[in-house]
Amino acid sequence: MNVKKPDHPTQVLHELNTMRERAELTDVVLEVEGRSFPCHRAVLALCSPYFHGMFTSGYAEAKQERINIQEVSQVAMATILDYAYTGCLQTEPDQVQAVMSAARLLQVDFICHNAAVYMKDHLDVSNCADVLMYADMLANSDLVKASEEYIASRFQQVVLQPSFLQLPLFLLQSLLNREDLMTSSEDNIVQAALRWVDFNQEERLQHLPALCGCFRRSFISSDQLVVELERKCQPTDCKLVYSDSTTQRLGQTRTEMQIFLREENYSFLTYLRSAPCYDPSTGRLHAIELPPQLDYFSVTATARDELYLAGGIFRWIKKPSHVFYQYNHRMNTWEERCGMSIPRARCGLVYLKGYIYAIGGDATKETVERYNPSCDEWTSLPPIPCPMISDFCAVGLNDSIYLISKEGCYCFSITENKWNKIADMIQPPLHPQAVTYQGSIYCVDCEKDWRDSSSTCVEKYNPTEDEWKWSGNGSFTFDSATLMKYGDTMYLLTVIKRWNLLERENHATICIFQYQPETDSWLYLKDKGRLVPPMLEWLGSGSSTDCLTAKMIPTCLGHVGDSDEDEQEDFEEEEEEEMYGHFSHDEYVDENALWRYSISDVDSDNKDGYDDEEGYE
Repeated sequence: MNVKKPDHPTQVLHELNTMRERAELTDVVLEVEGRSFPCHRAVLALCSPYFHGMFTSGYAEAKQERINIQEVSQVAMATILDYAYTGCLQTEPDQVQAVMSAARLLQVDFICHNAAVYMKDHLDVSNCADVLMYADMLANSDLVKASEEYIASRFQQVVLQPSFLQLPLFLLQSLLNREDLMTSSEDNIVQAALRWVDFNQEERLQHLPALCGCFRRSFISSDQLVVELERKCQPTDCKLVYSDSTTQRLGQTRTEMQIFLREENYSFLTYLRSAPCYDPSTGRLHAIELPPQLDYFSVTATARDELYLAGGIFRWIKKPSHVFYQYNHRMNTWEERCGMSIPRARCGLVYLKGYIYAIGGDATKETVERYNPSCDEWTSLPPIPCPMISDFCAVGLNDSIYLISKEGCYCFSITENKWNKIADMIQPPLHPQAVTYQGSIYCVDCEKDWRDSSSTCVEKYNPTEDEWKWSGNGSFTFDSATLMKYGDTMYLLTVIKRWNLLERENHATICIFQYQPETDSWLYLKDKGRLVPPMLEWLGSGSSTDCLTAKMIPTCLGHVGDSDEDEQEDFEEEEEEEMYGHFSHDEYVDENALWRYSISDVDSDNKDGYDDEEGYE
C-alpha cells in the first residue's frame, strides 16, 4: 500500500504552532528584550542556520533551557517565529527594516530576501534616502542600486526630504556624480549640496571642495551660486575644482512635448499600450508607455512635469480598479502608488498647489478625494453638489478647481474647502474639454455626433466676473476638436471626417488655429507638419482626443510602432474572441500602423475662407 495524505505537512506545522502557543513540549525559551518565547529547537534549527549551529555545537547555549538573544527586537523575533511555524511572513511597513536586520543576524534568507524586495517595491520620496543608507550598511548591492536609481529619478523631490540631509558624504558624492539625475538644471544640484553642507556646516564645510568635483561648471547658469561656493570655501583655503564633464544630465535634456490621450485606443480596439508623444520643435513622434489593460482613465501633469494616472477598468474581465500611477521618466514606465479609496472611471484629475484631485467617476458620480505626493496618501473632500451624470471636465486655476458639464458648472475652493455654483456655459456642452490660459478658462464641446453638422464656438470664462463669453470672431465646424497649449500659446485642433463612397473609407482633414489673446481671435495656420503631429489617420479614426503638455526626455521614450510581440502571442484565443468577436475583420484597425501616416501640408483639403494672415471667419 502506498497512500499519501496531501494535507499532512500543513497539519503538522499547524499543530506545532499550536503547541508553541501553549508552550507544550517546547525545549528552549528565547529571551528577547524581557519577553520569553517558548520554542522547539528542531523547528528553529530547520529554519535558521544560526540556531542550527548553536544547537549542534559544543557551546554552552546548546544545552541551556533559556537563551538570551541580543540585537533583536521583540516584534522582529515574533515575526520570525511566526514565519518559522507557519511559513507566512507578515509585518507592518515600519517594522520591515528591524525584521530584515534580525533575519540577517539569524540567517533566515527567505525573510532577508523578501524584506529587501518589499523595500525595493515600496520606495518613495520620503524613505528612499533612509533605505539607501540601510542597504549600504547591509552591503546589499541590489537594494543600494534600486535606491540610488529611485533617488535619481525623483531627485528634485528627494532633496527636500529631511532624510536626504543625513546621507554620508560618499553616498552623496555617488548620487551627485550620476548621469541620470532627473533635474532640469545643474543649479539644483549645487543648491542640494549647499543645503546638505548648511545642515551641519561646522563639520561638513570641509567637504565642499570635494563636492565641487561633482558639479559641471559649464552648466551652472547662476553666477551667484559660483560666488557663494567660492565664499564658503575661503576658510578651507582650497581651490575649487569642478567636474570636467561636458555632457548634460538626463533630466537636463527635457523638452516640451504634446501627449495625446484617447480612451478607446488602449482598451479592446488594439493591443497597443502606448500613447503618441510629439515634439513640435523637431517634428519627431515618440511613444509614452501606459499601464497594461487600461480602459477608462485620466492623466494630469504637475508643475514639475510629473505625470499621474488614475482610474482604469479591465472591461473584458469586469473587474473595477482603484489604480493610481506615477510616471517614471527615466524608465518610461508607470509605478503604482497608493490606490484611490474607491474605483473611478473617467474621473476629473487635476493638479493644483502641490496636490492631485480625483473628482467624480465613481458609482455616485459625486465623491472627491485629494492625493498628497509627499506622503502617498488620499484624503476625502466634500462631494460635488450635483452628481456628474454626463461627460464633464475639470481644470485648476488660482486656488480653485472648476468643473464643467451639461448639468452645470461648479467651483471648489481649496482654501475654503467647499463647492460653489458658478455661471453655466452659454451652450451646455455634451463633451466638454477645457484648458486654462492667461487667467481664464477656455472650453469647447469637443465631439459631435456624426449626424450633427452644426458649428461650435469656443467659450471663455472669466473667474472674476463669473461670466462665459464667446471666444473669437466665428464658429468652427468639426467632428472632433482638441484644445491644447504649447509654450506660451494656445491652439485649437479640429478634425473633419468624410466618407469616401468610391474608396469606402473615411478621410480626415485636420485644421489648426492659434489663439490671439490681444484680439481674442483664432488665427488659421498653414502648418508644415510641425505643430500638427504626423498622426492624421490616428486623429481622424476615433473620438475626441485630450492633449497634455509636459517636458519629457526624448531618449527615454519609445518609438512609434513599438509593440510587445511576445505579449500579443500570450493572449488566449478565447480572450481575443471576447474582445474582438463583435467586430468584422474589415472594422478592426491596427492603430500602430495609423501612427505611421504623415502629413506634409494639413491645409491640402481645406476649402476657401481660411486666411493665414487673418482670423478664422
